Order: sequence, then structure tokens, then C-alpha cells
Amino acid sequence: MNLGKPNRSLFGLAALLVSIAWPSAALVWFHFGEKAFAVSIFLLGLSLGPCLAAYSLVATARKQALRRLVLLTGGLSILTFCLFGAVDLDLEGFFMLLLSGTMGAAIGHTLTTVILGPVFFGRFLCGWSCWRSMILELLPIGHGPGRRGGGWTLLPFVGLALSVAAAAVSLFKFGQRPGGIAGAAHADSARGIIIAFGIYYLLSIGMALALKDQRAFCKYLCPSSVILGLTSRLSLLKMAATAGSCNSCGACSKVCPMDIDVAHFASLGQRVASGQCILCQRCAHVCPAGALHLTAAFDIAGRTPFVR
Repeated sequence: MNLGKPNRSLFGLAALLVSIAWPSAALVWFHFGEKAFAVSIFLLGLSLGPCLAAYSLVATARKQALRRLVLLTGGLSILTFCLFGAVDLDLEGFFMLLLSGTMGAAIGHTLTTVILGPVFFGRFLCGWSCWRSMILELLPIGHGPGRRGGGWTLLPFVGLALSVAAAAVSLFKFGQRPGGIAGAAHADSARGIIIAFGIYYLLSIGMALALKDQRAFCKYLCPSSVILGLTSRLSLLKMAATAGSCNSCGACSKVCPMDIDVAHFASLGQRVASGQCILCQRCAHVCPAGALHLTAAFDIAGRTPFVR
């Protein structure tokens, strides 16, 4: 294998995470008997351990393939926990818990990945561990001709409203529990989650194929994107360009799956201050000048310039 310059910090982090995750998975399986949770932890350890370590080692040309492997295994960890544990970690599960006045896994998951966590690590989940995106990035289509304006900008709010409505209907009309309930209620909850996730896949894959854009759902209908677009603006982690290094070739903007005009920031030697960036680092991997890299600093993103 043609190895690039290894990222020792990332490799060390991956080794630390897998050393915690896999023993924890064994403990949860054998001591507590929570097999679905154990498998989920094992897959998360696989994603953030060996897969992420491989990403830190391979040459630049292969990094996106390894990122998709991290995304796939990370997404599967969430999907496994939800389907086999009958616990909805998505926004519907979060809203069901709020409406029922109870606590549950979806509260912690949403706080970590959508509300509070992105203040520190941005939309990392979108680019590295989303159970919808793991399938979307395998589709044999590109990222579309550019960001659509007009009424398309309102669709994420429609998605958020539908998410709240689905939670209310499931809870009050059909009596579906927020999840994690034993016996018959567990089976009912599992069926509801399978139906909800099936609808999500139909919508996300359908939009991708119809608009010829892998991330169409993420841009125009994902209910989490409304919140993420705000919280990620404060993210400590953002891509940035070294002042004076950009040669204005525009390659970074052409490959951005979220249609951010990365070249605009790069030409000014600024951080990619946007709540839309999913930290996939495709822009850095195609930059011929090596001008783009991941940075940690505090700032507040303004209005995002898109490629249209």
C-alpha cells in the first residue's frame, strides 16, 4: 500500500478509542447481556479505531475511500442500536421523549450530535457517521450542479415540522413508546422505527437520484440540518486556508458535496466559516497547493457563499 505521511495524532486517537470501545463492548455483552448495544459499541470501535487509523495512514488519493469506510461502520453502529434495541435516536425519538416528559438515549444522542456537540466539532456526524449518508455516498452519482435557491431553502424547515408531527402522531395517536420498552411494546416500537427509517431511506435515496446529487436530502429536507446549520456556525473545528498559498484554481469548490464556495474563503486565507461544512476534507485532498487544512479556533460563521 502506498502510504502517505501518517497523522500520528489521529492514529493515536484511533488506538485509544478502540482500546476503550472493544473491551466496553465485551463487558456490555457478557456482563449486562445487552447484545444490540454491544454490537453497536463494537462497530463504533471499528469505525473510530482501525478504520480511522487506516485513514490517517493512507495516501491522499485514498483518503476519501477510507472516510467512506469510517462513515459506513459508524452509521451501522447507530443503525444497529436503533433497529435491534428498538430505540429511535433520530429527531423523532428526541421529540417523542420531550413530548412524553421522559428521558432516554435520544436526548443524549441529539445533544451530542446535533445541539451541543457541533459547537465543538461541527457537523462531524454528517460526514463521518450518519446512517443515511453511509448509503448516499455509495450511490453512483455526483454531488450536483450547485446549491438550489428560492423555495428550496425553506424545505429543511418543512422537514423539521414533519419530524415533530411524526413524533406527536406516533406518541398520541398510535401510542408508540419512545423506545427501549420490553415485551410487546418493544416489538411495536421496533416496527415503528423500521417504518420511519424506511421512509427516510426512500426520501433520501429518491431525492439523490431525482436531483443527481448524493447529498440532496442533507441540503434540502433533513430536519437536523436546521439545527446543525446554527450550532455548527460556532464550531471550533473548521477547514482553513493558509494565506497566500491559494492559486485560485477553484478545485476545492468543485468537489464540495455541500456546494460551499470554499475557494472564496481560500483566496482570502480564511477559515471556511460555514454551518454547512461536514468536515469531509475533500477540498483539502484535491487542493494542488496544499493550502487547506483542519484548524481549531473560535469564530462565528456568517452567511455561506454557495456554488450555484
